[in-house]
Amino acid sequence: MHQEKSGPWLEARITREQAGRTMLELLVEEIGLPDKAARELFRKGDVERGKETARPEDTVKAGELLRCLLFPEEPYGFEPVMWPLDVLYEDDHLIVINKEAGRKVHPNDPDETDTLLNALAFHYQMQGLETKVRILHRLDQETSGAILFPKHAVAQTVLDAMLAERTVSREYRALVQGKVVQKKGLIDAPIGRDRYHATRRRVSQTGKAAQTEYEVVTRYRNATLVKARLRTGRTHQIRVHFAHLGHPLVGDELYGGSTVQFGRQALHAALLRFPHPLTGELLEIEAPMPDDLADLLQRLAPL
Repeated sequence: MHQEKSGPWLEARITREQAGRTMLELLVEEIGLPDKAARELFRKGDVERGKETARPEDTVKAGELLRCLLFPEEPYGFEPVMWPLDVLYEDDHLIVINKEAGRKVHPNDPDETDTLLNALAFHYQMQGLETKVRILHRLDQETSGAILFPKHAVAQTVLDAMLAERTVSREYRALVQGKVVQKKGLIDAPIGRDRYHATRRRVSQTGKAAQTEYEVVTRYRNATLVKARLRTGRTHQIRVHFAHLGHPLVGDELYGGSTVQFGRQALHAALLRFPHPLTGELLEIEAPMPDDLADLLQRLAPL
């Protein structure tokens, strides 16, 4: 079923093969909405056949126009501020941005307006899109790389479920101190707050379950480049886990890393892999290594 955005509506024309099916079946099986989200759209009167409000049990005819109100006008929630964004992927339902190191994802107080969410609100404004700026996951201020944002409530619902079910694969590159001997492994260690430091986390048996898969990419004289994949998404997870192993990230002063060669944690969100929340198409979106980290790797001597 071909779908296209028309103002606040997602529109699709019924084919001969789809004739006789119910509206609910089409929304769930063809457009890809979760059953609960589709039923909520019907409840609010946000599904139409042509210009008439549709019911979930209505059967359709070939040539009819199906319309879902997926893009209602909403306040952005953040002040739009002009700032250039490095967009890795974008369509009507989601956007993936390559975040620069040093930029916060969201403001900590109303007076902060130089965050990624402010820039995203401006990006939407320039497109004529009046929608809430929605957050799916976060990156630390000094971490660079790919970050995914849903553009409407249904996409958020689907992607939230994918995160919970580990259908969204998040892969990082981390430069850690010392030689990681084991070629690959799983760090399975719960993470909780550090009672002595407000912003730190630590491995704690009373913390929340946390798992990080890793694989060595390159060993250097005094450091190791690893590929890390999150199974869970705890705050500072990769940083805490490698510090726990005795290999803090290069530049990560908060967790014992040296800042002599690099002034921030050497962590980059390199890859997102997930099924599109509506079409089901497998998306694989890569964020190129930032210049500062690429330059550091070139200066190191591989073993």
